[in-house]
Amino acid sequence: MTGDDPGDSQVERADTALSEPSGDSGAPSSTPSRWERLRLRAQSTRSVIEARRADSASIDTAFQAVERDAQTGGGVLAAAVAFRLFMFLVPYAFVMLTGLGLVSTAAGQNPKDAAHSAGIGGLLASAVASTSTMSLADRILAIILGGTALAITARSLVRVLWIVHRLIWGLKPSGNPTLWAPVILFGFVTVLFGVSDLATWLDAQSIGLRLLAIVLTIVTSAAAWFLASLWLPHEECEWWALLPGAGIVGVGVGLLHVLTITYVAHEVSRKSSLYGAIGISLALLLWTYFAGRLLTAAIATNATLWRRRSDQNTGSST
Repeated sequence: MTGDDPGDSQVERADTALSEPSGDSGAPSSTPSRWERLRLRAQSTRSVIEARRADSASIDTAFQAVERDAQTGGGVLAAAVAFRLFMFLVPYAFVMLTGLGLVSTAAGQNPKDAAHSAGIGGLLASAVASTSTMSLADRILAIILGGTALAITARSLVRVLWIVHRLIWGLKPSGNPTLWAPVILFGFVTVLFGVSDLATWLDAQSIGLRLLAIVLTIVTSAAAWFLASLWLPHEECEWWALLPGAGIVGVGVGLLHVLTITYVAHEVSRKSSLYGAIGISLALLLWTYFAGRLLTAAIATNATLWRRRSDQNTGSST
């Protein structure tokens, strides 16, 4: 029929291919395996979605965001962000634990308990817990060396975020981060870790406060990334055009926090018993890659939505 949906016909053909028996009754059965059926089903579902792309603005926008992410090398950019984030977090935790003792409550715990009680901050604290036995002179020297490493890695992370933002938005090189950018980054991260610790404390008080803890994590993370997005390179756009990416980061960080105190805690417990500090490093690298992928997805979403809106406004004006 001429009125049939092409996506529906593709699903019917896939179902027929899965269900019809082999043409030769004497030959051995060639029934697809479970994974083959799942693969064919996934392909047919994708075909349905692509067939309806032209009729759905939301589906088309989602495809455009994925395509932009792929064209700009989102996976590679996320890995670059993850590496710089990892290199920043290690001296950050070292300086905080050695100089200020803000995460010292997690320093005496094993990695699994630290991840359960304080999330990624507790996991970082457990990795540098040996600093608690330092003498005063050694502690001062460690703060100087750690502070130097922290300043260098903070500057590197800011530059990578600056470049990644510019590449995904498709902008020409222009300007550089200010000298105060690493200090602002340090403040943002400290606030986020403080909110994470508060959320963990609320979560441990009662089931009723658990929802409040999740909402607090999401809102704080979204607000921090929104402010960062306003400062990082992007096309001239309305401030509300950066809200979708902030929402993605907020929800994603909330999920990462849950992932940290569940799956990552288990992985750290298993790998640290086998590989020691290397196991903790592997878990931290996994966490930072998820975070980097989250940031690149948020940037691609903002850029795609604003570019689509600009194209629509240009088309309507002509």
